[in-house]
Amino acid sequence: MIVRCGRCGSEFEAPGAGRFRCPSCGTVNEVRDAAAPAAPRPQAPDAPSPRVSCPECGFRFIVGDVATAPCPNCGAAVTVRGEEP
Repeated sequence: MIVRCGRCGSEFEAPGAGRFRCPSCGTVNEVRDAAAPAAPRPQAPDAPSPRVSCPECGFRFIVGDVATAPCPNCGAAVTVRGEEP
């Protein structure tokens, strides 16, 4: 099956369910069986999702609790901690 990397967005072939490393960026992605429903993601009750702006292209996006994140628009490393929501 063809899957998309959760970090860089590259598509790659995975033989089935399991954990596979993206050939483009090296991130390990978990691939679930298509028949199995996805487990619900836990969410903090009242925590707002932080938004950051890419210093390279200005694209604003939501991030999780990480120190840096790749911009989904241009791929630049964006510092997350310390930015205003």
